[in-house]
Amino acid sequence: MKKLALLLLVPFLVFSSCKKDNDDPDPEPEPTNKYGVLTDYLKNNNMDLDVMITDWIIGAPTLENVEVFITDHDFIDIRLPEDFASGHIDGAVNSSLATILEAAANTTKPIVVVCYTGQSAAHATIALRLSGYPGAKVLSFGMSGWNTNFSAPWEANSGVNGNTADGHANWVTQNTTPVPEFGNPFLSATGDDGASILAERVQAMLDGGFKGIVNLTVLDNPDNYYVNNFWAQEDVDTYGCINTAYRVKPLTIANGEMKNYDPDKIAVTYCWTGQTSSMVTAYLNVIGFDAVSLKFGANGMIYSRLTEHKFVLENVIDLPVVIGEDPTSDFKVLTDYLVEQNLDLPEVLTDWIKGPPALADVDAFLADHDFIDVRAAGDFAGGHIDGAVNSPLADVLTHAANTTKPILVVCYTGQSAAHAVVALRLSGYTDAKVLLWGMSGWNPDFSTPWETAIGDVAIGNSNWVSTNTTPVPEFFSPALATDGSDGASILAERVQVMLDGGFKGIGNTTVLDNPEDYYINNFWAQADLDTYGCIYTAYRVKPLSIANGEMKNYNPDKTAVTYCWTGQTSSMVTAYLNVIGYNAVSLKFGVNSMIYSNLEAHKFVTPTVALPVVTE
Repeated sequence: MKKLALLLLVPFLVFSSCKKDNDDPDPEPEPTNKYGVLTDYLKNNNMDLDVMITDWIIGAPTLENVEVFITDHDFIDIRLPEDFASGHIDGAVNSSLATILEAAANTTKPIVVVCYTGQSAAHATIALRLSGYPGAKVLSFGMSGWNTNFSAPWEANSGVNGNTADGHANWVTQNTTPVPEFGNPFLSATGDDGASILAERVQAMLDGGFKGIVNLTVLDNPDNYYVNNFWAQEDVDTYGCINTAYRVKPLTIANGEMKNYDPDKIAVTYCWTGQTSSMVTAYLNVIGFDAVSLKFGANGMIYSRLTEHKFVLENVIDLPVVIGEDPTSDFKVLTDYLVEQNLDLPEVLTDWIKGPPALADVDAFLADHDFIDVRAAGDFAGGHIDGAVNSPLADVLTHAANTTKPILVVCYTGQSAAHAVVALRLSGYTDAKVLLWGMSGWNPDFSTPWETAIGDVAIGNSNWVSTNTTPVPEFFSPALATDGSDGASILAERVQVMLDGGFKGIGNTTVLDNPEDYYINNFWAQADLDTYGCIYTAYRVKPLSIANGEMKNYNPDKTAVTYCWTGQTSSMVTAYLNVIGYNAVSLKFGVNSMIYSNLEAHKFVTPTVALPVVTE
């Protein structure tokens, strides 16, 4: 009977074994937990957490010491490019959190990481310290602590806004529950040794971005988290803590305190300002915990009760910043292209105007040029230079395509022609020029526009002053609307937009009556301003270039009025400014229309010789 049972059992086992092999294979072995390999490596290489959070933060200098401070450090600013462009520490380079190690590779001095508040910079600093930059530090309070113009993030989360825990049911006197011990987190990595695992985990932490959590999210539901109050015991005794929060400090691998963090819950660490807790959080994420930092720390919860460790706006000195560009912005792409192609404004303003010839030379003058006349069709028909073609300003590039000689653009006064010449010079016709004074300077029969415009409206006007001694400020760059993807396509689009917009001019009394409404630039040499004075509030920005940074002296948030002697140069400047994104206008007829009687040069005088015209 036993033999029969055995015989019956054997085929059953064979059948069962075959079915398992074919239909239910053994699961893959569980991947090896690399936590022990990594943490042993960190201990043995003096990179335990207590070492990482030793001498890791540096405060802003005094105004007297700022130059030395800047000289002694390399600054990596991890704010968004547009915020970096709005103002940053001189010499700082812009980087994302994810690419901080690439930026660090180019440094030669101790690194200071800069962010908005000092919190995300702490993540970066942990990465740097674990990657061979042990002297890297966080700029305390970030840009908020450098200059009050950048303090909004801290102002919004401290002070009167920083008392969310006062009176909250989950802010308690003490948590007397003994601190438990937990198992280690499971850490998966492709590397097999400590160094390779560390490099992989550091980059994973950086790629994950700043891990922060809002205080009310934790206060309202503290049971959802493992919460650690990273304070000394006497501070908990003084201020209390979040309900359920333990107090684990010191926190090291070597002495086993990491086992007091629960790897199965989101680990929330908080401190005074969110800066130390960000250091702890970044480190915890590197070694495998799911950790977040409570943003702004106790400054965001019990600010009014704190006697120290507070962000105080009144303590922030306005240290200097420089304004830069977002390297990905369309404005930066376009202006870089213009400089590379030798199309910066000083190049465009080189040899751009040509006076009418003597009567004896008129035939040669006509033979040497192609003329594009941008006046209205009726005025063109009433008399124009022989051989000229009539074109609206918007179509000047179309007509230029049919030319074979240097182009001379003709208008009424030399002003709207300047817009056309900027467009031409930026579009490959670099020898295009403006006919000086337009048709007004060609033949006295056409001089009425200039004759009626010259005047002295500024003489005796209270808004014409001897000088403006206010230092020329720096501003942000304009936002540039374009569908182009590279410098050439953006430029072509912007040139046509400028032409389609027509001549941008403004009357002198409009500006003189309300100069505060505009950003005004007197495009003269200083000696001329000293001689004649200027419009009240007008700055003097000349030269004006992209390459040397003077464009930053134009305010993109106001209508930019440029004026010169005659309105012709200012029209060139205005057209160029509109191409690169400013809302710019040219003061028509320049100072010829404001202080004509005082001028000793650069004055329109009706021609005495009538050069020939043809009619249709």
